[in-house]
Amino acid sequence: MVSSRELRYVNSWASKIPMPGVEYSSEVMNSIRECYEIYNKKYKDKQYSIIFSNGEEIDFEIMTKNLCHMLGIDYDNIKGDYFDIYRQEVFGINSDINFSSYDLLEMILEKADKIVEMDNDSSVSAKVVNYYKSCVKCAIFKKFSNFENFDFAAINYFGDNEKYDYSKQKMLFIPSNELVTPYFLMGIKQSDEEAIKGIYYVNSLVAPQNYINFFDNQEVIIPTQILISDNNNLKKINATADEKLRLLSLYKNIINQFSLPNKMNISGDYEVMLNEFTKVKKYK
Repeated sequence: MVSSRELRYVNSWASKIPMPGVEYSSEVMNSIRECYEIYNKKYKDKQYSIIFSNGEEIDFEIMTKNLCHMLGIDYDNIKGDYFDIYRQEVFGINSDINFSSYDLLEMILEKADKIVEMDNDSSVSAKVVNYYKSCVKCAIFKKFSNFENFDFAAINYFGDNEKYDYSKQKMLFIPSNELVTPYFLMGIKQSDEEAIKGIYYVNSLVAPQNYINFFDNQEVIIPTQILISDNNNLKKINATADEKLRLLSLYKNIINQFSLPNKMNISGDYEVMLNEFTKVKKYK
């Protein structure tokens, strides 16, 4: 379970938080390793084409270069001058050696026990991992760990809320089964890089306690079809009427609970068709 204490430190520097001890840190490191293995098994070299209820189609990919950030590891900070000596002593690499964020993630997992020990040593000022942050990020990652299931929907977030700057991106959301943060969000946005221009990639993983601010006056759409491209193989999955209705009900519960305006974007007879389908099933 994700706790309020863990959420409190998500946006803090690793060196500015109370270290949680070796046992907790080791458990989180194991969770990072598990997510790394899930990525390589399920996501690496796969691209998803998702069609939504408003007719919009997007190409989406969980990119190797984004995984480190997704799991709460601050690549830019660890790559900086402050960690020059640390990198030499722990990873055995000099300051003139280039390495990617994915390389860094693999090096951290390889030296996991040593890093946990050093992070929890009060005499060592350089701290590599914010374990509270990585704990939360891993929980979100694992909850979203199968895009072959129609158990998520999307917010077309236009950034009208003053507190958040997620404008012009989509926020995928899924029930978390957590008490303090009932929904997990995955922010995705389009790449500007020429080689992958237009493809959506993961920009943020969010576990909001005030999640309702993300839904207020934002357009909601639900997936209806997913195509998964894996090298030369293409898999096509269509949402069943039951799956569509379940997502409609999920959103209706949110807007009814907080008296929000219904902003779901679906084709004209979409909901009528689903309701008729369930009535037929009920009386068979």
